[in-house]
Amino acid sequence: MSQDQPTAVFPTEKVKSLLSGWWDSKMHSRLKTPMKGPVKGTVFALQPEMSSQQAVGILVSCKTILGYRPSKDVIKKGGYANKAEFLDSLLKALEDKFAAKQAPQAIPAQMKGSETNAAVAV
Repeated sequence: MSQDQPTAVFPTEKVKSLLSGWWDSKMHSRLKTPMKGPVKGTVFALQPEMSSQQAVGILVSCKTILGYRPSKDVIKKGGYANKAEFLDSLLKALEDKFAAKQAPQAIPAQMKGSETNAAVAV
């Protein structure tokens, strides 16, 4: 990417809307058993509301907005306790990866030297 090209702006509202709608569709599914209240003192109290394995499914949907499918490393290990955590954590991670992808890539010093030597050899 050259310095003359403007960098793309992260579509925060579109991504947030997608994430929110996706969470709602997964959490309000008829297949999901509703919790009757907080479960204390059992293994169920430790489980997140949405596991990291389930959350990976949103990455395919992000491709339509971002233009690429984000890698699974943007998903928080251990899952998400609630919708607010899901939105905040994942939106921040997606935005950071998007910005890194937009940043111009530096050419390693080894490559610069080999290009110069190749031009001299011709």
